[in-house]
Amino acid sequence: MLQVFAGDPFLARRSALRALAERRSTDAGLEVVRLGEGLEVDRLREALGQGGLFGAVLVFVDLDEAYAGGANVERTAAIDALAAAAASADAIVVDAAATPARQRRWRDLGRLEMLATPRYAQLQRWIAQELREAGVAVRGDVAGALADLFGDDLPGIAGEVEKLALLDGAVTPERAREVAQRPAARSAFDLVDAIAAGDAAAALRIARGLTDLGEAPVRVMAALTWQLDLVARCAALALRDPAMAPELAARELGTSPYPTRKAWSAAAGLDEATLAEVVARAVDADVAMKTGRDAVWALESAVLDLARQFAAARPAPRSRQGPKAR
Repeated sequence: MLQVFAGDPFLARRSALRALAERRSTDAGLEVVRLGEGLEVDRLREALGQGGLFGAVLVFVDLDEAYAGGANVERTAAIDALAAAAASADAIVVDAAATPARQRRWRDLGRLEMLATPRYAQLQRWIAQELREAGVAVRGDVAGALADLFGDDLPGIAGEVEKLALLDGAVTPERAREVAQRPAARSAFDLVDAIAAGDAAAALRIARGLTDLGEAPVRVMAALTWQLDLVARCAALALRDPAMAPELAARELGTSPYPTRKAWSAAAGLDEATLAEVVARAVDADVAMKTGRDAVWALESAVLDLARQFAAARPAPRSRQGPKAR
């Protein structure tokens, strides 16, 4: 039987590894063949065919790791090999990036578990569940604090929950922020402020300051993208109801008040066309970083472009002139 995990890359891989650990705990004699980076289709076929010859064999296949750079022809051949052996093979497969067509095929071949990336209210519920499962005692909105700090950086949140689980006593939002010490997350608000003000020089200075401190550009971009996505959602609400207050927007979006107020202020006066351009530019930068391009250059060029987009969208300030001298 094929058990396939897709959707959010972190959640899919973690769930697949947990399924593997569970199988190992219930079958001490289980032989596991793990295939990922450098996967060869012939080796996969060989592993899938071992079950009837040498006893219980579980094949763990990470297609995302194997074909991170593309290689769609090889990916298709690997999936075909899994399909041919589906009736008799025992395999756990990670295919986080599965297209709708591949998802349908996986459902036909075995069991597919789709794990969507949690957003906003769902994100805070997910964090709260992570805290409960880790046995972290909390006092106050710790889940909201972690969402504010990390955005949708799920690996970062999971790692932070592990750290909090080692502390004695109840964890408060203030203590969670103190323990996190996340310059990228803390400065994402400042970065958004500079971009929203159209201050390209200040935005670039903040971005460079973060990378100079050792913060990975991809993490800075992740925090920035999360904030910009919230700006876009606030702008959409403001266009629908200009009289809406930020506090009501936070309740409607399921987000914490502080980042929502910041995003609401940044969204003031933006139109749909500008919003589309801003979101597209942030996505382009994120894709560039994750496809092997220079991450620092992608971050800095995105920050400059975004600041210019906001500057162009804002009305020019009216000059104040005193009474003309006679």
